[in-house]
Amino acid sequence: MGWLFGRKKAPESADEMLRRYNDEQAARLAALSGNAGAEQGPVPNVGGSSLGELTVEDVFTITGRGKVATGRVTTGRLRVGDRVVIMRDGTPPMPAEIAAIEMLRKKANEASVGSTVGILFRDRPDVVRGDVIRTTASA
Repeated sequence: MGWLFGRKKAPESADEMLRRYNDEQAARLAALSGNAGAEQGPVPNVGGSSLGELTVEDVFTITGRGKVATGRVTTGRLRVGDRVVIMRDGTPPMPAEIAAIEMLRKKANEASVGSTVGILFRDRPDVVRGDVIRTTASA
């Protein structure tokens, strides 16, 4: 029967399934950043401050890794290892630390103004869409 209906396909491996999902998400983020960039463009770094700020557009959890917040860097730079605070209306700032930064499936050590990034946190802070992530001033 193999010659009539073709050979039976092997089930897709988990790695291939994850790779396909990542490609779809990268295309989705590229479309979002393309639309957002056409509407507002990157926000300039006012006052030369190196403190970074990111507005959260989406949040998801990666099993075994932690919480990831995606968004666009609006001012300054965000770096791996930076201590940040998550700001939300009506709640006190929540401290967190950046464990990794990824830009369209490419790992990065830092993200500058205008970059659309995903930020993995070292711990699992309570982050929701609309929160603002700011780096803290070094003491």
